[in-house]
Amino acid sequence: MSVPRNSVPRGESGAAPGDLVLAAAAAALGVALLARIPAIGLGAGYDRIGPRFFPYAVAGGLLVLAGWLALAFLLARRKKGPHRPPVPAAGSLQWPSLGYLVLALVLNLALLERAGFIIAGSVQFWLAARAFHSQKPGRDALVAVALSSIVYFSFSHLLGLTLPAGIFEGLF
Repeated sequence: MSVPRNSVPRGESGAAPGDLVLAAAAAALGVALLARIPAIGLGAGYDRIGPRFFPYAVAGGLLVLAGWLALAFLLARRKKGPHRPPVPAAGSLQWPSLGYLVLALVLNLALLERAGFIIAGSVQFWLAARAFHSQKPGRDALVAVALSSIVYFSFSHLLGLTLPAGIFEGLF
């Protein structure tokens, strides 16, 4: 079996050994984070959510991700069928994708105070989807607006943090 020059070698099942290494790294990072969380102070008694909440959420997310990656690796090893397409090697930089991500960051910085978090975040999320070669721009726009709106309302109304409202200043 010949391996294309710019691809990551995969076994007969389509599972790359690096997939399992990534799962182990995510698990190790999650466990290391869990071990350090008790060192974080409890905060004031009137806090809605204490300072340990988000580190626990991130650690839990890392452990779930590690389990998911490990399960995907094991299922890919057992699967007998068509091979996954080769993944570009780490040395092959995809310039259009990088351009989309840089544009997303620059526009976010430019729009954040003027247009507000919801618009700036929506543009950033939509461009990030373009960078990852999404083929459904309409769906991506809807998801971007929904996601940035959820983040805005969660931070501003649930956590009491101030995010720029921009053109929506009087509405929310």
